Amino acid sequence: MHSSEPKSAAAVQRWIDKHTRSSDRFAYVADKYEPHRKEHGCFDVYPSSNGPLLGALAAAAKPKRLLEVGCGLGYSALWLAYGAGLRGEVETIEARKEHAKIARDHFKSEGLEKRIHVLVGEAARVLPALDGRYDLIYFDTDPGESLAVLDHSERLLRKGGLLISANLFLGQFAPDMPGLETMAEYRLRILDATRWLTAYIPDGTSVSVRV
Repeated sequence: MHSSEPKSAAAVQRWIDKHTRSSDRFAYVADKYEPHRKEHGCFDVYPSSNGPLLGALAAAAKPKRLLEVGCGLGYSALWLAYGAGLRGEVETIEARKEHAKIARDHFKSEGLEKRIHVLVGEAARVLPALDGRYDLIYFDTDPGESLAVLDHSERLLRKGGLLISANLFLGQFAPDMPGLETMAEYRLRILDATRWLTAYIPDGTSVSVRV
């Protein structure tokens, strides 16, 4: 066995963290989240730990129209747009105007401002106004909004489209967080084989194909 071969689950995770970090082209954006939280006290802004995974899934799915629910400072939207390629356009919903402005600045600095559009407002207000069909939807927002988002995802996502869901097990970090019961129902509903083909990743992310 090669001397650098990981020999335990922890060593495998360290290898993954090291090498995916070094290949994360938007890591500098993710690095801004924690300082922003500490400065402003807004605990609803966290970057996905799976930016490269989002990019790889978007590259494989080749979506033309993408929707993100929960923009934050723009890290995951950047990866989705980058992975989707030149024909992909991302609409991303962000409740806070100040976060939307920061995200737009990141999109502009990467030359992606024409392919990523921020829709400012609460998801419950923005989603009912959307129509047409999306090829990929990324859910990454408050647990309390999860079932409403899922209802709209079933309406908006084309058959064969991809639903990626993040932060589905937040109770392990904040057991008193509002909305956990709603999120628990979301986790079960995406296992409904008449609507979705779903796989869970160990970190709690899920990937579902609309059937």
